[in-house]
Amino acid sequence: MAEALIFHYRPDNNLLTALNPNSKLTALLAYTAIVSSAKPIEALILALIPTVIAIMIRIPIRKYLKESIFFIILAAVMGVSTYCAERNELSAASATVSFLAMVLSAILLTDTTMPDELSRSLGSALSHVIGKYAYMLATIMEITLAMIPIIIDSSITIFEARKSRGDRILRHPLKSITELAISILSNLLDKAEIYTDALYSRGYDVSKHRTCLPYKIRDWIIIVLSFSALIASVLIS
Repeated sequence: MAEALIFHYRPDNNLLTALNPNSKLTALLAYTAIVSSAKPIEALILALIPTVIAIMIRIPIRKYLKESIFFIILAAVMGVSTYCAERNELSAASATVSFLAMVLSAILLTDTTMPDELSRSLGSALSHVIGKYAYMLATIMEITLAMIPIIIDSSITIFEARKSRGDRILRHPLKSITELAISILSNLLDKAEIYTDALYSRGYDVSKHRTCLPYKIRDWIIIVLSFSALIASVLIS
C-alpha cells in the first residue's frame, strides 16, 4: 500500500505491468530521445503513442490531469518561451506537446512498475559493467521516479491553497506562475530531505546486491524495437 501511495503504482493485469522494468525503461529512454530530436510535425504524431497506450490500459486520466498541474504549467512556459524565441506557432505547439508526451510516458512507467522492481532490475543489469556502483545508480533512479508523484501531490496542495486564498493566476500570470514554481520547489526540497533521512535511519545500503526479474521473449522484442527505432531516428536525422 505504501508503494502505491509513494509511487502511484496500480496493480493491474495488462501488458505493461507484466513487462520487465528494464524493457519499459529502455523504451522510455528511446522514446524520449526520439521525440526530443524530432521535427515539429513528427513530434506531434509521436505524441499519439503514449496517449493511445494510456487509453488502452485505462489509466485514470482525469486523476492524473488534476495531479499534473505542475507539469502542465511547465509545458505552457515552454510553449510560450518557444513562441517568443521563434515566432512559430507549430514549433511552440510541438514543444508543449512533446514535453507532455514525455511526462505521460514517465507516468505510464510509474503507473505500471513497482519502484523496488525497477531498482533491482536496473542494478542487476548494470552490475556486470560497473559493479556495486550499479545498485547505487539504480537507487538514485528509484528515488528520482518516486519524486514524480510527490511533485504532483505538492503541486495540487499548493495550487489549491493559493486558490482558497483568492489568488487568480490569470490576473498576473507570470508573477503567479513564478511564485507557484518557487513554492513547489521549496516544498520538494523539504520532502526530499525527509525521504533521505528516512533511508539513512533504516540503514539502507545502496550498494547491496539484489536479484533481478527474469526476461521473457516480449521483453527482448521491446528492447530490440526500441534500439532499432532509436538507431533509425539517428540515421534519418
